[in-house]
Amino acid sequence: MTARNRQAAGGCEPAHGIVIALVLVKLAIHLPLAARYGYFRDELYFLDCGRHLDWGYVDHAPLIGWISRLALLFGGSLPLLRGISALAGAGVVALAIVMAARLGGGRFAQFLTGLSVVVAPGCLGGNSLFSMNSFAPLFWTGGAYVFIRIVQTGDSRLWLLFGALAGLGLENKHSMAFFSIAFLVGLLFMPERRELARPWIWLGAAIALLLFMPNLIWQWQHGFPTIEDLRNVKAEGKNVVLSPGAIGPYRSKRLAILPSRYARHDIQADGCARIDEDG
Repeated sequence: MTARNRQAAGGCEPAHGIVIALVLVKLAIHLPLAARYGYFRDELYFLDCGRHLDWGYVDHAPLIGWISRLALLFGGSLPLLRGISALAGAGVVALAIVMAARLGGGRFAQFLTGLSVVVAPGCLGGNSLFSMNSFAPLFWTGGAYVFIRIVQTGDSRLWLLFGALAGLGLENKHSMAFFSIAFLVGLLFMPERRELARPWIWLGAAIALLLFMPNLIWQWQHGFPTIEDLRNVKAEGKNVVLSPGAIGPYRSKRLAILPSRYARHDIQADGCARIDEDG
């Protein structure tokens, strides 16, 4: 079987040793430093949200409050809070490695992918504090992996899992909506748009809506305060307004994820090399 055929059939087998090793490296970076420098003000705020549970808050979705309540049951210490964030980051590392394997990457490509996620500045910073930003990449990466499996296996029932991840992601951070919309737009330009004629993708959407519904109802009952808050932030000039041609922030975003770009190219090169080897 050629490498191209292996990729179509589900790629390579994930190297479990690499997954375990890099997950442990990720945790070894964060856990020893978890108690340093005291609580960040947002962490204290999220703990207080955990003490006052609700299906919504003015400036964020409710899942972080529920995770905080769970942490408070075990003391709510700083190492515990940041340990939870580190575990979320470790999950992204594992998913990235498995995705590289499913896309046809060999052991080196899987290692480089995982290492890139471990050392990416955005990931290092995001998983060093307890916030919804620690969990958002986990839902995004999980959704991307499920989509890969839908394409490779043709199992439309996996849209149910995609919907569950999208719904929980919306309860974590409303920006999950942009991720889901982007997937839908991309789907329209792929052969997999035939999925739109099948019931599973719509059942997945129903699951996402059902999971998001408590926060949506809360927003409606309170006059959509999150939208009002965003308008106030914009009016106060807190956000940096950029022209469409501004490249500085674009460069900074590239630096935050730069290692993962090399990993992507290596997966492609590794797959092409094995295609040549197999003829």
